[in-house]
Amino acid sequence: MLLIIDIGNTNTVLGIFNNKQLIECWRLNSGHSRTIDEYWITVKLLCDDAKISTNKISGIIISSVVPDLLIYFTEMAKKYFSIDPIIVSNKLDLGLEINVDEPDQLGADRLCNSVGAKAYNKNPTIIIDLGTATTFDVLDHKGNNIGGCIAPGMLTGSRELIRKAAQLHKIKLMYPRHIIGKTTTEQLQGGIFAGQIAMIEGIIKRIKKESGRDDFFTIVTGGLSTEITGYCDVIDKADLQLTLTGLRLIYEMNS
Repeated sequence: MLLIIDIGNTNTVLGIFNNKQLIECWRLNSGHSRTIDEYWITVKLLCDDAKISTNKISGIIISSVVPDLLIYFTEMAKKYFSIDPIIVSNKLDLGLEINVDEPDQLGADRLCNSVGAKAYNKNPTIIIDLGTATTFDVLDHKGNNIGGCIAPGMLTGSRELIRKAAQLHKIKLMYPRHIIGKTTTEQLQGGIFAGQIAMIEGIIKRIKKESGRDDFFTIVTGGLSTEITGYCDVIDKADLQLTLTGLRLIYEMNS
């Protein structure tokens, strides 16, 4: 079995693959206050609850955009599993090229998304990941990553807006009943949720114009991807497990 660990700024996702099948998946807060031993206890308890023997885990791969947490999980893998985990970077065999000016600056999660998206064989592709940031990655007709965009994430932007504005309040992120809102809640939902959709549609439109192509396959992943897809007609596919699939494929290419 393969243990995959995807460390993000807000959440850390753990998953267990049995061959190509994702049999279990858990989402944790990316807290910085746990020790190596506490991370092990968390993994052990989750596996025990799912009736998965940790002794059957023969491989570990880690994607991280948080260097401090990467160290903790790497040491946990070595101490408790006696495994040197594969750490995702552009130095690995990814099955695609990273054609950007600063490849070392491209987040490991975006590398995984690119690998997962290429497996669809629908290139060229635009990948939108709705996380702490909303990221766009563009794959050319050969499936190579040629760049993208980074924008504030929906939750990140809404929290900062509410923190800065004394008279605004926390809301449920959803499409409003009316874009011309009659209440403060509706107006916030219109600006934040519908605004994120408008931003996605606008970026995709500009990517197509700049590239001179209109045949992109568009995939969205992350937090609110399913909800957004229902209101955004430029998205072809929502895949919540895209990053995890990319991790598995990278492991298979490099183990």
